Amino acid sequence: MQFNMARQTGERKRMRMANIRKAQCAGDGESGSQGPDSMYVVDLMENGQVVETRNLPGKSRQYAVDLVENWESGIIQLLVD
Repeated sequence: MQFNMARQTGERKRMRMANIRKAQCAGDGESGSQGPDSMYVVDLMENGQVVETRNLPGKSRQYAVDLVENWESGIIQLLVD
């Protein structure tokens, strides 16, 4: 699932997008059988480049969607050089 939103900032236009995907993860026990076997992963992108990837073990799809909405609206600000 991919979201995108253009955000005007001064004279510079930033395109913020995010990609939600599922990734495999190992369980907590020695056999790897405890816990979920997959998790949501959100790639936060700006101007077509991934600036951060967030792993969300144990979180719901709605949590991932809320993360994307917060990223696109500018609520989430990254400290990037």
